[in-house]
Amino acid sequence: MFPQSELVIETGKLVHNWKFFRRFQPNSQIVPVLKSDAYGHGLPQAALALEKAGADPLAVFNLGEAEVLRQSGLRASIWVLEGILPCDLAAAAHLQITMACWSFEQAEALAACARREKCHCKIHLKIDTGMSRLGFLPGQIPEILNVLQSVPELELTGCFSHLAVSAEAQHPLTLQQLQNFRQAVSLLPDSCSERHLCATNGILNQLAPELPFARLGIGLYGYSDEPGFASQLQPAMTFRSRILSVKELPEGSLVSYSGLYQLPEAGRLAVIPVGYADGYPRLLSNRVEVLIRGKRVPVRGRICMGMLMADAASLPDLQPGEEVVLLGRQGDECISAAELADKAGTIAHEILCNLGKHPNRRIGD
Repeated sequence: MFPQSELVIETGKLVHNWKFFRRFQPNSQIVPVLKSDAYGHGLPQAALALEKAGADPLAVFNLGEAEVLRQSGLRASIWVLEGILPCDLAAAAHLQITMACWSFEQAEALAACARREKCHCKIHLKIDTGMSRLGFLPGQIPEILNVLQSVPELELTGCFSHLAVSAEAQHPLTLQQLQNFRQAVSLLPDSCSERHLCATNGILNQLAPELPFARLGIGLYGYSDEPGFASQLQPAMTFRSRILSVKELPEGSLVSYSGLYQLPEAGRLAVIPVGYADGYPRLLSNRVEVLIRGKRVPVRGRICMGMLMADAASLPDLQPGEEVVLLGRQGDECISAAELADKAGTIAHEILCNLGKHPNRRIGD
């Protein structure tokens, strides 16, 4: 029997999804993006499963994540997409990673650190094509190239950017970003060969299939904004619990904080030991369903810190200890992170990252 509540991660499904995208865009290397603890799926376990399947390179967000992977025995190349703060450069210098470089000041700090540590640093130029976050503007490319030519300690091996509206292939900003990136790439030397722009939706929309690399984020975990591909991806996360109590109540009973829901007739509630402290959004109060005995039953009233109530009037002889699925499949029914995100007014990424912090997380094949 599993604990009272449990998050289950199946790394085999991550591998399945990665292989699907490899087949979909065979002329590009598909780089799994494992930032934020692999979107809550377990950074080292996900990385090692993907490396075993042949994934190389892998991408993370920051130095801490790269250190975790090296300490876990990962031998594949690592791209650090956020870059490295100057205070962390010495620790990063000998990890054999490729670092994002997004400003002149950062390039100078990288060069100074490489000289002190007597090592070379591989870098990818981050280009701001329209997100207005990190990166060199296309017009700054000639200037940064002049700087790098005088710094032999820095090896420019790639460049990248990020699309703001990749789910809309013909959006004016998407078209402008594609043009800006291609303009920037035309100014770079052939040795800057690790060029990447598209993430999941960009890959599925075939926005820049000529590029040799593409970054796989949310699609790796089984989700995409492109509904036509949903059946071909396998969500890797399941969140389940057990009924704590079954409570018979009279007509008119008010449920949970603020009395937001009133029973229209005598009914039965299943009390489930899951709440917003488990990463299950409070915004789902009165808006979502859970699965019990393979049936959808609605959540009633305000979701609490560690409990929620589900309407179990349609389930006779319900007993404490019966399984409840809050994310994933039970029988023929399935609740996805995309469904929860839509009802909470957010995105699947946030649902997965928050649930991934659950203390009872079991990761297997």
